Amino acid sequence: MQTRLSKIAAIGLAALMAGVGAVHAENIVVTGVSSFKLIEDLLPEFEEQSGIDVDLQILPYPQLRQNSMADLVGGTANSDVYMQDITWLGEWATNGYVRPLDDLIERDSAEVDLDDILPGAFDSLSKWDGKTWSMPFGAYYFLMYYRSDLFDKAGIAPPKTFADITAAADKLTDPSANLWGIAMPYRRGTPIASWFLATYTGAGGRLLPDAPQDFTPSLDTPLALDTLTAYLKWLEDAPSGAIDYHWNDQTVAMQTGRIAMAGTFSINGTEFAKPDVSLVSDAIGYTYMPVAKEGDPNTIPFGGWAVAINANTDKVEPAWKFIKWVSSPDVQRRLGALNGTPMRSSAMSDPDLQKMYPWLPFILDAEEAGIVYPDYRPRYPFYPKVEEALGLELNRAALGEITAEEALSNAQSEIKKIISDAGYPVKG
Repeated sequence: MQTRLSKIAAIGLAALMAGVGAVHAENIVVTGVSSFKLIEDLLPEFEEQSGIDVDLQILPYPQLRQNSMADLVGGTANSDVYMQDITWLGEWATNGYVRPLDDLIERDSAEVDLDDILPGAFDSLSKWDGKTWSMPFGAYYFLMYYRSDLFDKAGIAPPKTFADITAAADKLTDPSANLWGIAMPYRRGTPIASWFLATYTGAGGRLLPDAPQDFTPSLDTPLALDTLTAYLKWLEDAPSGAIDYHWNDQTVAMQTGRIAMAGTFSINGTEFAKPDVSLVSDAIGYTYMPVAKEGDPNTIPFGGWAVAINANTDKVEPAWKFIKWVSSPDVQRRLGALNGTPMRSSAMSDPDLQKMYPWLPFILDAEEAGIVYPDYRPRYPFYPKVEEALGLELNRAALGEITAEEALSNAQSEIKKIISDAGYPVKG
């Protein structure tokens, strides 16, 4: 097998012989989570075309958060390019951890082609305080996925409300067949906090309904209690061990045919639809997250990842070349075939991708209707602390240590303090 050094030497020699000049004179470090690993097989093309070597670092989500913050806060550049979770946008922008991209986008506007980027994805993943701090990489839409074969056989309509979810889960649960009605993440921290907030938002709730004038949270409302009550109720129809489920566990449970419903991001829904990894790929239905009562308006919670340049790097141009490449229409279309989460309209409209992931037109319609909501996890700098506090109290309720009412009351008080301490106005 050809070594990396021999490969680089061979490419350099070929370029010189062609009169193009030496290649691979620069190198950059790019750091991201598991979804970024999909670009690994495409990187040799970029390296050969650009003359830039890419050291791709793939880290688990908690480690990416830890490493990136140590680097950015410390004023170093151990990585030139970082994947940026949507919830980190306000924090990274406000603190100047990453470089604004507006001048580069304007200079290379034809190549960037902003008109082809889904407006909901661009505004929520990259724009903060009037500036552009990153380029979108993956657009994740939170839907309720369900086993259409089981629903059809049982004569159950696609679920619309909390009551529909609960009734369908009760009816379809069959422990003797190792079949369970639903599974949601309940693990402390990001899993339960993020999935609860997506459920709350899908039902019409807003964690910070009056921001930016007033940042008082809304966890003391009847809708928040109804949401958490339903969320905890679904544990009764979940597989054994679901109390410690991460979203990865939920994904595997659906792929292996052990659950009938899973509310989750479209990045995970993609895994349900792949015949090579899913036993139920030909029987996946999808719809909005449930509302509290039938007739309430629908909302699609939005998340995703962007790609940003470390403000401390002196390798801005090679980093920008990489970002343009990974966000280009061609690469987005090719990645879309693998993970179903392109952020470009041209890729999401591709007939082949729509055949693979039939909810893509559904998402395009939602973007057109303006019912995609990016702030279900508010992107302000204080959000990571909010998520930690909320995830603790929700998990305690799931474990039965406190009631749903106590969990929400505790979280409401703690989150108000976090926000107030960060200098934002709250009532009471």
